[in-house]
Amino acid sequence: MPVYSYEAIDVTGKKVKDSISSSDEDTLKSTLRGMGLVPLSIRISEAKENSFFQRITSEDILIFTQELGNLIESGLPIDRALYVLSEHSEKKALRAIIKEIYIDIQKGNTLSSAMGKHKVFPRLYINMIRAGEAGGILEVVIKRLVTFLETSLSFKKEIISALIYPILLTVVGGLAVMVLMLYVIPNFSNIFSDMGQALPLPTMILIRVSSFFSAYWWVFLLAFVGIALLVRGYARTSEGKSYIDSLKLKIPVLKKLSMKFIIARFSRTFGTLLQSGVPILEAIRVSRDVIDNDAVSKKLIVLEEGVSKGKGISAPLRESGVFPAIFNQMVIVGEEAGRLEETFLLIADRFEADTRNLIKRFVSLFEPVLILLMGIVVGLIVISMLMGIFSINEIPL
Repeated sequence: MPVYSYEAIDVTGKKVKDSISSSDEDTLKSTLRGMGLVPLSIRISEAKENSFFQRITSEDILIFTQELGNLIESGLPIDRALYVLSEHSEKKALRAIIKEIYIDIQKGNTLSSAMGKHKVFPRLYINMIRAGEAGGILEVVIKRLVTFLETSLSFKKEIISALIYPILLTVVGGLAVMVLMLYVIPNFSNIFSDMGQALPLPTMILIRVSSFFSAYWWVFLLAFVGIALLVRGYARTSEGKSYIDSLKLKIPVLKKLSMKFIIARFSRTFGTLLQSGVPILEAIRVSRDVIDNDAVSKKLIVLEEGVSKGKGISAPLRESGVFPAIFNQMVIVGEEAGRLEETFLLIADRFEADTRNLIKRFVSLFEPVLILLMGIVVGLIVISMLMGIFSINEIPL
């Protein structure tokens, strides 16, 4: 839908300027009057919702959910709460979406159906809102959503923080080697050529490698970009995604990390959905989607089929062969005790902690290895250059 910029006067006589999506100008005028605004001017504007700085992130959705929960808890009806947020949310793109949700609710639609029209709200989010509406516990469900989003975002940030230093170290080390190969060594090479002195073999090899790299660096860059684009394109196909997902579960260290992350994410999602009153089959489907691994998701079809046949949760999970024995045993205990929701949330806590610890151990081992490797590369370059310098008879040692 096109985005319109408008000027209007509210019930207090205050002039209001904003933008909103609408099918046409007449519909927008009716919408503004329904919001208690008298339109003064309306014009089509360019939408900027897809720009980098206006991109709606998981943190934006979390803040919106927190504010919505706080307003509802303070006694505001849902439509009034949405109207307040549509006026005061920080990002223009999010304000536009909230306004559209508000308008849909004014037309008699439910909150879940109005949110379902926008891709920024994940399927899990919509299903929990729908369950809250059906059970008359929307305020409770929104609080659970806030907890879920906070936990998920915190987990994601911890993993990213643990990986920042090794990535930064790799980039800085790579840039240092590139500067040596493209700038420093060629200058020394010219000096050695002017001297006409025979050079040691390590120095000659280094100069040849530097010359080749200086002449064809753009070929390496194009090849790297081309391979990256090909891999990215292949990964977006169903066949490529399935292959890469299967590969993640075959590489020893990556397999262990991937499985712990998958278990934590599946358990957190499934437990939260069950706790919010979402039907168990729908909770399984949503949790399978959230896993984002085709190889595991396909195996969990057995779980969905088993539950639909009345086999419970633990037996189909064991038959799928996806999760480890300790996971299956915890689910059996939780099912027997009638505390399945709490059990899955406890499993999520445990495996999230295991994932953090595994990443920290990996990083603690990787960092010194990376530093040592960079030191060896730079050291070999420096030693090769010093050997060339010391081999020149005119330069005293």
